[in-house]
Amino acid sequence: MRPVEGEERDPRLKWASFALLAAVILHDLDHVRQGRSIEGPVVALGVVGDIAIIALVVLVIRGHRLVPLAATVVGFANVLGFLAVHVVPDWGPLSDGYPDLAVDGLSWAIVFVPMAAALWLGVAGLSSRRPALDRA
Repeated sequence: MRPVEGEERDPRLKWASFALLAAVILHDLDHVRQGRSIEGPVVALGVVGDIAIIALVVLVIRGHRLVPLAATVVGFANVLGFLAVHVVPDWGPLSDGYPDLAVDGLSWAIVFVPMAAALWLGVAGLSSRRPALDRA
């Protein structure tokens, strides 16, 4: 879908979604660098998150009217997901808690990069003009 004529897309959504995609790729590569196995449910959750981000980037590129809503949901879901999976100590099958693992400072830094990008995306989505809602 192309934007409605006369409608401007919010460039923050484009840059924030691209930043989150790049940050998550960096984070995924850090898991490879760590050289340790990760439980299947955690991997599955990460794949679902990656697919959601890729879908959002496609919506952004196409200029879809639901980008602000999708950016808000994907952004804040990723912030919460990274907090729950990596930042808090191990709490269950969807946890890969860094406090309980021997990960280095680089891995800790790399876990906060996607969280910052996701927060930027969520806030940009919330504050972005929503033409579809304005016309309702």
